[in-house]
Amino acid sequence: MTGKILILDDEESIRFTLSRFLRAAGHTVVTVSSCGDALAKISGEGFDVVFADIILEDGTGIDILREIKARGLACPVIMITGDPGIETVTDAIHLGAFDYIPKPVKQEALLNATRLALSYKAANDEKERYRSNLEAIFRSVREAILSVNNESVLIEFNEAASEMCGFSQADIGNPVGLLPRTSDDRFERILAEALTSGQPREDDRVECRAANGVRKVVSARIYPLLNTQGQSTGVVMMLRDDTHVSNLEMKLREYGQFHRIIGKSEPMQKVYALIKTLASVQTTALITGESGTGKELVAEALCSLPVKPGH
Repeated sequence: MTGKILILDDEESIRFTLSRFLRAAGHTVVTVSSCGDALAKISGEGFDVVFADIILEDGTGIDILREIKARGLACPVIMITGDPGIETVTDAIHLGAFDYIPKPVKQEALLNATRLALSYKAANDEKERYRSNLEAIFRSVREAILSVNNESVLIEFNEAASEMCGFSQADIGNPVGLLPRTSDDRFERILAEALTSGQPREDDRVECRAANGVRKVVSARIYPLLNTQGQSTGVVMMLRDDTHVSNLEMKLREYGQFHRIIGKSEPMQKVYALIKTLASVQTTALITGESGTGKELVAEALCSLPVKPGH
């Protein structure tokens, strides 16, 4: 595994030696002698690993380490020191330095530290890509998704959960308390049962009130979150808004039956429309048809519909 490496040291002989060792191993190497030059290079180029001497004429390697961390750059920083026992080494490690190597730098130690740093960066980059992909999926899902730990504390939620439940960033770290309201607090109950049992839970087509007070028909799916030992650390809860589907089904049921006449076909819809039209007219209607076709039901429907005033 090879990478692009920056070497910061104010001693030319050390820059030359480290550069020669690393280039011989197939790496691309850029060398600088000052903090100012290093910051300029970091701003314009992307490096996989940075080697920085701790003591420099215009600053310290720790200054470079701080700047790299402040910019959110993922490249590991390896400190070079002539005195591995000095206090600044400890400070560098606390600030997030990947490692340090003492002077005089030996080829084997240099290449080994480089291999480890590149492997760490590759794994970290892959983890970051995986996290970014998950976040993109998390944001794009239309269902409300929220994760809760074993103490019912909200860990994370997506935009759909914010819209349905009224969550804000201030709710993260607090007990869940904005789930859609049902008469029997059903969602809070099944959430508590799922946390206790560690088993998946489902509840379909529950009529409730969303955070804004609007009537909703919501279905819930709850699945356990497991650690590497298979132990439950919480649950992820998905809430699907089925209000639109529920309303359509209600309309279909309405259109599928008109008084005591049953039928969903297009011809039957025309019959219903004709009955409604006739009901608004004060006149005599002749209903014809073969025996058993429902003439009596049509007459009953006509008589039961109110006549509009003025007709």
